[in-house]
Amino acid sequence: MKQEDVLHSDVINYFTTEFAALEERLKSGGLDDYRERVLVSRKISEAVHLLSPYVRSDPRARRLVKDAEALRMELLSVRSIIAKQLLKKEKQSLLQAIFMRKKRRGPDELAG
Repeated sequence: MKQEDVLHSDVINYFTTEFAALEERLKSGGLDDYRERVLVSRKISEAVHLLSPYVRSDPRARRLVKDAEALRMELLSVRSIIAKQLLKKEKQSLLQAIFMRKKRRGPDELAG
């Protein structure tokens, strides 16, 4: 194997690992700030630009670039952020309703 092929494989493996980590972070809720998502998507765009010479000759690079573009679009989507905010508001409303209900009952009814 040539040194260039080894380097090529290392680059593909590196970006594959990085994109997988970003996707996992996104799914776990680690990227809730839209500003941070935009910055990460810019970094992905830069990585895709660096990978572009390999796309024609390597199917792994093609697949990686395609997955990176999908991840970038998911990062820039505000749908999940809005859904989380709405869910958070619903949970707060539910907690407030429970608290008010307990408050109306009084301490005597809560003990028994």
